[in-house]
Amino acid sequence: MVKNERSSVVFPALKNSRTDLSMRIKYYKLSNICSYMSILLFGILFFITIGGCTTTEETVEAEPEIPIKKKGLFRQEIDGGKNSVYVIEETQGNKRILRVLLQRGDLKSNLIHPIDSPNFVIAVPLQDATSKILTLKTAAFELSLKLNIDQLLSRYLSPERFNVSVIINWDKKLLQEVQLKNIPLDTDLSKTQAVVDDELDEEAGITESAKRDHELKEALKSVQISVLLDNTLPETQEQFLLKLIPAQEFFNTERGDTVTVERTSFPKPFSDSIAPYEEQIVRRKLTELLMKYVAKTDFVVNVKFSLIESNEKQEDSPPSASNIKMEINLLLDDTVLPEIDDFLKEAVPLAVNFDESRGDTLAIIRKAFPERSADSLSPEQRTALKDYRTKILEAFQTGDYVSGLEWAAKGLRVAVKRSDKIFILKMKGSLHFLLEEKEEALETWEHVQRLDPDDEEVRQMLNNLE
Repeated sequence: MVKNERSSVVFPALKNSRTDLSMRIKYYKLSNICSYMSILLFGILFFITIGGCTTTEETVEAEPEIPIKKKGLFRQEIDGGKNSVYVIEETQGNKRILRVLLQRGDLKSNLIHPIDSPNFVIAVPLQDATSKILTLKTAAFELSLKLNIDQLLSRYLSPERFNVSVIINWDKKLLQEVQLKNIPLDTDLSKTQAVVDDELDEEAGITESAKRDHELKEALKSVQISVLLDNTLPETQEQFLLKLIPAQEFFNTERGDTVTVERTSFPKPFSDSIAPYEEQIVRRKLTELLMKYVAKTDFVVNVKFSLIESNEKQEDSPPSASNIKMEINLLLDDTVLPEIDDFLKEAVPLAVNFDESRGDTLAIIRKAFPERSADSLSPEQRTALKDYRTKILEAFQTGDYVSGLEWAAKGLRVAVKRSDKIFILKMKGSLHFLLEEKEEALETWEHVQRLDPDDEEVRQMLNNLE
């Protein structure tokens, strides 16, 4: 019983002691946890404070970011942008770069080229098609210039007696710039550019081809023009060309343009004439002269040039003298009055460059032209001829002999039938006789008698005149 009581006394104390120890251990653990939590919280606050201070210091000390300025230098695209080239200049402060964006279908590239100085050159490789087209454009420009010179010289020389050659020296760098600006990236060589060339610029009214030609002119370094002349042309023609070509707008002496003239013997053309152009000019001048005095159906003009033999040409001949001579043959109807022969012998040398000392000749041949049918006359010609005959008779009857001679001259230009011509000639002789111009009357009536020896009326008038 005593043991139990002691136990009952001791165990409650022990029990209380153990409880207190357990409480202390729990309290100690809780205190450590709180300490750890305080330390952790303090560390977090410390780092946040330090981080906040660092961010504040960087915000204060950092400089504002310099914006990038972009400038488009070149842009070209086709097929909705499938093939394109963009050249962009990017500037950021003192830093400058050139960005080239290339796209060929699905292939894209972004090229960056630093610019170290204001003077820089960028070479962008172009397609073979564009290079080929530019070559064709430059060749067409040279051909166009040659044709312009050909047309210029054709005003003064026969095309068969000169040849022009044009060689242009190009500035390759400027040509590349023209190519980059004007030629599409994907050009179809099978399509012509004629339609595009003819389109007008709405603002300036200048064709696209004219714009390109102007840009090509800027790429010219120099033009070399060579003219080959036939030996038959006089020296004055050569001197004239050496002044004519440099006076044109396309020629620039300061740029280094040159013109040279060389001589050679040109082969005979297909017309078997050494100077067909000169023959044509002389023939036209003589035709205009004859038509003022002779009916168009009453004459034929023939002009032929031939070379002067070396032993024929005088050594002291002036440089203006050509080494070709001219042969003129005039075929007249026998109804034309003989007085026209003497007139033509004096008028022809004045109308053309006729030089007898050089060997030029003039021959007038008379032949009876085949009579044309009256049906070959137009109604207007028939009416005019009838009117002239009536007026000649009226002038003869009224005494207006001078007017009668004028009507007779007009009637001779219109008359086709030989009988009409003889009638007008007889009246012309009578009018001269009434004006007391006996020599003219005698010449006219003698001419009529040669045409119609059986005319008794004319024979009687000649007998009375003698």
